[in-house]
Amino acid sequence: MVICKSCSKKLNAFNTPPLIHNLSADDRYCKDCFKKRKKENKNLKTKGVIKEIKCKCNQCGVVWHYLEEDEKRLKSQSVSNALMGCGMFAGCCSPFGGLFSNKSIDLQREIGKMKKCPKCNSTDVKKTTIYHEKKD
Repeated sequence: MVICKSCSKKLNAFNTPPLIHNLSADDRYCKDCFKKRKKENKNLKTKGVIKEIKCKCNQCGVVWHYLEEDEKRLKSQSVSNALMGCGMFAGCCSPFGGLFSNKSIDLQREIGKMKKCPKCNSTDVKKTTIYHEKKD
């Protein structure tokens, strides 16, 4: 039986948000707790808080940081470039379709580099979320 991580309610099909939001059984929330967490995250964004990801390589001990905003921006650019490339290949047989597809692949590689150790290229990484207040 799966229980809510926050309030320990038993979860069933009626009080569980869609599985898209709950990828693992350990991180399941009931609808009420899920809405509350979503609202808290929204409030953090509007209060001027920056979310940073601190990564530490478990193999060589190197520490690096990146902003979650940068990762989201790269993902959205990659998706839009891929869609533009598909549209150009299918629609008018433009030679620029391949260019947009290649740009999409390059952006995906850049996202992958953020998640790998810059020194030893290991993916054995411990991630910690850090919140900072924006400075004016």
